[in-house]
Formats: sequence, C-alpha cells, structure tokens
Amino acid sequence: MTDPRNIPPEQRIAELGPEAMTAPATLGGPRPAPEGGEVQSVQSGWRLTLREFASNRLAVFAVVLLVAIILFCFLGPLFYHSNQTVDNPLQQTLAPGATPLTGGASHLLGTDEYGLDEFGRLMVGGQSALEIGAFASLVAIVIGTLYGAVSGLIGGFVDGLMMRFVDVLLSIPYLLIVLVLATKYSGTIVSLSLVLGVFAWLVPARLVRGEVLTLRERDFVIAAQTMGSSRWRLIYRHLIPNAMSVTIVNVTFLIADSIIYLAVLGFLSFGLQFPNTSWGDMLGNALQYVLAGQWWLVYPVGGMLVAVVLCCNVIGDALRDAFDVRLRQR
Repeated sequence: MTDPRNIPPEQRIAELGPEAMTAPATLGGPRPAPEGGEVQSVQSGWRLTLREFASNRLAVFAVVLLVAIILFCFLGPLFYHSNQTVDNPLQQTLAPGATPLTGGASHLLGTDEYGLDEFGRLMVGGQSALEIGAFASLVAIVIGTLYGAVSGLIGGFVDGLMMRFVDVLLSIPYLLIVLVLATKYSGTIVSLSLVLGVFAWLVPARLVRGEVLTLRERDFVIAAQTMGSSRWRLIYRHLIPNAMSVTIVNVTFLIADSIIYLAVLGFLSFGLQFPNTSWGDMLGNALQYVLAGQWWLVYPVGGMLVAVVLCCNVIGDALRDAFDVRLRQR
C-alpha cells in the first residue's frame, strides 16, 4: 500500500475533490442528503463544545463564581465607597464592625495597617490582580501562538533550533527571572503584566507547535500550499484558527498562573506601589499581623485568591475535555 504522505499534493487534491479546500473548522454545515432524500444539518464543533461544557456542572458553577468575583471587584466600588488613597493612622487594624476613634460608620471588614477600609481594599486589589492576570496571559498567548505556529510550519533545522531556544529558557527558573525583572520594572500594572507575560509564552509555544505539526499534514493545508498560499497566510488563515482550542484552554491556565506569580511578587514586596495594591501585596503586608489574631487581613483576601485560581483551573480542565472529541459524551 502506498504511503499517503508520498503522494504528490496535486494527486491528493484530485482524488479528494473540492472538499480538500475546506478547513475542519468549517465542516459544520449541511451534509449531503442520505438515501431517503432528507438533508440533515449537524451541529457545529463550537456548539458541541459549548453543550459539553454546559453539561459539566462544576465548570458552570466556576464560571458563575468567577463572574461574580469580577463584578464584585469592578462594580462594587460604584456602590461601596471608601477611601483607598490617603492612609489614616488613627484607624489602623480596626476589627470588623468596630467604631472608629474619629467617629463615623464602622468598617464591614475592618481596616488594614494603613487605616484603609479592608472591604474596599479587597475590591481594588482584585481589580489589579485580574487586570494583570488577563493582560499577562494575552501577551503570553500571542507570543507563544505565533512562535509555535511558525516553528511547527517551517519544521526541519529551524524548528529544532527554535525549540532548543525554548528548552534553554524553560531550564531557567521562571520565578527567578520574574524577580530579577520585577526589581527594576515593578510598580505599575502594565510593567508587571509585561514582566509576567513575556516569559510565560514558552509552554503555549510548545503546545501550539505540536498542534501545528499535526495540522500541516492535513489535506486542507496541503491544498492551500499547492494553490500558492504564503506561510503567513497559512498561519493566520488556517493553522491558528484550527489550533484555537489549545489556545483557549491555555488562556485560562495562564490567567491562574499569572495571578499566582503576582501574589508571590506581592508577598515578597516586589508588587505594586502604594496606593495601588493587589491581593499578593495585601497578604504580604498582613503577614506580621497574623499572629496577633487580626484574621480579617488574611482570610478574606486569601479566600478570594484561592477562589479565582481554582475557578480558572476548573474552567480550563472543562474546556480541555469539551474540545477533545474523544472525551465527549456520545
């Protein structure tokens, strides 16, 4: 039997017919009529993926909880007003519900070491954590997807050289690089997002490259090459759209990882500068108050941090199962 890979592209296209020019992502339309004459339409791959994801109750709960946390962080300050810019030494570390020495309303979750309302601080810290996590994951996924797609499509010596470069970077502790760069470029949301994102693209690049190695042997890619499509057109028109499942799953994990590393930086005092803060900064500042019984400085922010990371990981696992046709319920 002749190996299909040894058959010239022109002969393969002639044998397969016009269907070879259609990418798998567009094969969700009507199929030819069966013997009975009735045309049957099949659900698109995205609709099947969404249905499979919706059948996972834990993942749906994670989505609802994550959306609730996002609304709490970004819309909460519109309804719960508190001072988050000027510290007040007379109200330091007040317990929840305690009446301030200067009078006025009590604080729902007490105050922190700066005398700022802890409940409002929780919202501000969540905004920074979520923004940096989303921006850093976007930077990482863009770089990793392009790098992996180019490496997988070119192949050969160039592919090997590009992957060895990734291996070298992976051998260096990620946290060490981030700490070194954070000492110089930390302090703002944009700088920390770039620091975290620029060195988080390595794993997505390897995953996308593996997916592209499989896709480039598919008939629709070979047909596009035969018709004169350039490499860049193949990448953005055929390869990246059909590797989107890998990209989407990686985004959720990258957000979780970025938030964790941001928390580590904040805990080690390399995070945002006052009055800006993140959940990691809040935990790092509250470390000295743990043994004093001031739990409101640790447990609420720690619970929010764990909840967001756990939700992202659960959503990522559910998306990976939903995109994998071998794991879909029949």
